[in-house]
Amino acid sequence: MGRLLTIWSYIRKYKYVAASLVFLLIIGVLDENSLLVRFGRKADIANLRREIEKYEAQYDAETAQLEALRSDPEAVERMAREVYLMKRPNEDVYVFKNVDPAQIQSRKHVAPTAAAPVAEAAKQTADSALVAETADTTAAGGGVQ
Repeated sequence: MGRLLTIWSYIRKYKYVAASLVFLLIIGVLDENSLLVRFGRKADIANLRREIEKYEAQYDAETAQLEALRSDPEAVERMAREVYLMKRPNEDVYVFKNVDPAQIQSRKHVAPTAAAPVAEAAKQTADSALVAETADTTAAGGGVQ
């Protein structure tokens, strides 16, 4: 019993410190609006603001591009040529793909196989059969309405 009285007297002596520690524990860690949660939400808000700025810049750039397409026929032609690979009747279009130099080196050492043309022919045959089957079901009334 003496030990219990000693603890109780210690708590009475430092009751304001104990109450403050309990309060800080609740506010700092345990509450749904604790300091940890608030710092996490501030970081989320900062990320969202950066994302908003990025999308606003993208919107401004695309709005300027749209305005140029509406007013400038050369911009329309440039877009048609670059994006949609359109050409005039007397022109040829060459498309260059970006290839990793490591892939070029690995292709030099691999011998071509005869299976590649066979696989391509089988794929084309399967695609033709699928188109024919779709045409048959459409003619029979089983197609998409």
